[in-house]
Amino acid sequence: MKRTTHRELAALLSGTRHFLTSIVRLSWIFLSLLLVIAACTNSPSQEAGNSATATPPPGVVVAPDEKTAVPPEPSPTLIPPSPTPQLAALVNGQPILLEAFEEELMRYETAQAELGFTPGADGQDYQRLVLDALIERELISQAAKTSGISVDPAAVDARLAELYESAAEADGFEAWLAVNHWTEETFREALAAEMLVEAMIADITADVPFTAEQVRASYIQVDDAALADSLLQQIDEGADFSDLAARYSRDSVTGPAGGDLGFFARGSLLVPEVEDAAYRMQPGEVSDVISVTDSETGKTTYYILEVTERDRERPLNTNLRYKLLQERFDAWLADQWANATIVYLLEDG
Repeated sequence: MKRTTHRELAALLSGTRHFLTSIVRLSWIFLSLLLVIAACTNSPSQEAGNSATATPPPGVVVAPDEKTAVPPEPSPTLIPPSPTPQLAALVNGQPILLEAFEEELMRYETAQAELGFTPGADGQDYQRLVLDALIERELISQAAKTSGISVDPAAVDARLAELYESAAEADGFEAWLAVNHWTEETFREALAAEMLVEAMIADITADVPFTAEQVRASYIQVDDAALADSLLQQIDEGADFSDLAARYSRDSVTGPAGGDLGFFARGSLLVPEVEDAAYRMQPGEVSDVISVTDSETGKTTYYILEVTERDRERPLNTNLRYKLLQERFDAWLADQWANATIVYLLEDG
């Protein structure tokens, strides 16, 4: 089995994206709230007693059947009420503890330092980033509960055992836990939450297809309108498209290969105008000159496109299918945010 170094563990378990950030949802959130409620309802009551005898001296209790004084029973020791937990945010009424946020913030800072970055050096509000990651985790957890999705504790144990086994040294994982302010128990809870996210992603993206209609095409890219018109005329007169692409195309990647873009599905190309044209064409057709002006630079680029093949159900490559999975999950997550009631309770939130 390949061993994982201490640095690789940090990169694996403490990334910055919500997919990669290990976030704790501690079960004692609810325990703390219950303790507060219990402390408020268990104050001792004074029992009023009616007696025909004289009122005994202070500190003396008269036994019912004997008129002799007996030592008083000790009064119960009053437990001071637990302080109300400080909160960082409320997500649909559910609390995110300030303590949990501060611990996660320390982990984020430690992970960034481990990777050679200084949190906030780029001007990013990383505290808000961490809090939003906690909020997202809570939103996903609430949705999972509504959908009846949960994680088998045995699966969490197995994943934790794998992490221990993958450590480069016998105590490597324990050292990583200590550096990142985890105990095994709290890390196990975070790991369970992370696995719940995985289960939700699988459920939400279950209908993302493995195949899609795809087109294969070649193109010539130039920066001069007159040259583009000249090349199109040469193609119309019988010149070989791939030879012209190899000689004139400004695309250093596809040009040497005759301008071949390979097969691509919708949403794959960086230039939507070229992609749209390709999906309107049939194999063997050559487009007119397609001019595309960059809105930021004002520079115009010219394309000539030739479609060579179409496949109605071609398997998606790994990168494209991941892109579709990401888009589906991000759309679902955006909907959770839009329909949630979120209250930021940090002073600068």
